[in-house]
Amino acid sequence: MRKTAQCKTLVLWLLMLLLFCIPFAGIGSDAKGNYIAIGFWSEACQTFLQARSNGLDLPYRHWLTGYLTAVNKLTKSTVDMRGTTDIDGMMVRIAKYCVNNPRHSFSRAVESLVRALYPKRMTHMPKSPSP
Repeated sequence: MRKTAQCKTLVLWLLMLLLFCIPFAGIGSDAKGNYIAIGFWSEACQTFLQARSNGLDLPYRHWLTGYLTAVNKLTKSTVDMRGTTDIDGMMVRIAKYCVNNPRHSFSRAVESLVRALYPKRMTHMPKSPSP
């Protein structure tokens, strides 16, 4: 049991470290909203769609969940940006965006997703059921 707790602690620290390494549009951008995209951010939507059609979108899923964790942490009054949308639903939304905008970057697709999810985000932790 102690080893499990140590693994969870290590994972949480690694996630926190990741949060500080991710570029955010609007936070680290210039006055015109320009910023340099690194990693999957700079990939074209058509590259994502090709990976997805070949069942190779797992790295995109992992990247997206890490990004959303950072958004949760850095967005005021936000506990969970996903609201009731699961990862599959988010990936479908990103894929639809990319089908319509194949030359846009994956980052623009994710930004579009976050804008769509924002109104339905969870703004406080749900209460635990009483014992």
